[in-house]
Amino acid sequence: MNDDFIFIPVKPKRISEEIVKQLRSLIFSGKLQPGEKLPPERELAKSLNVSRVSLREALNALQGMGLIEIQQGNRTFVRPITTRSIYDPLVSFCKQSPQNFLQVFEIRKILDIGSVSLAAERAKPKQITKLEMIVSQMADDLRNNRLGAKPDLDFHLEIVKATENQVYNHLATTVYDLLQEEMRIAWGGIFNNSDSKKALLKQHIRIIESIKSHDPKKARQAAREHLEFAEKKWKEALLQNTN
Repeated sequence: MNDDFIFIPVKPKRISEEIVKQLRSLIFSGKLQPGEKLPPERELAKSLNVSRVSLREALNALQGMGLIEIQQGNRTFVRPITTRSIYDPLVSFCKQSPQNFLQVFEIRKILDIGSVSLAAERAKPKQITKLEMIVSQMADDLRNNRLGAKPDLDFHLEIVKATENQVYNHLATTVYDLLQEEMRIAWGGIFNNSDSKKALLKQHIRIIESIKSHDPKKARQAAREHLEFAEKKWKEALLQNTN
């Protein structure tokens, strides 16, 4: 037997490869969530006990895999696990017309109704407490005439996390990213109306009550009513913006 053609010398792994392996595992396990900001470079290097050169090499590799996004100012965020070959064409599709965004919203409705139902089955007390804190922030924004768009997004993302399903989490985050610009348009227009914001607050409270009671059927109904209301208002906002 000619061993020269069978065995390949084992190369010691570079430190950057070990960093990639660890961070990738944290992302896939859900310990690092889509949209979550990583610690500053100096702090992260210290936590991992590695040089900043090795850390930068690892972060660049993770960005190439589409798992993180490094923004200006060295801010680094976890990306949803979707390939650019899927995400970028969807962005182009959405920007062609308001009707295309509404088609994406239909997908969001399906995901949100499903996530609320699963959350009603699986939500832990600490997750319910966090949802209640977010709704409390919504109520405070309403009292002080603030826009309140961020707590609304946080509310739905927290429900998705409560499903304990990482694939759901990444899919939903991708859809929310696609709709982000239109969400700002809607909140800056028709959703900024006081009556609409009061209605939204009541709807969110009903969703929390259904999750607290661990009633998936009630949860689906509460989510459906909320999303049908939001879809109607979205259509009004988008058409108003295009006129």
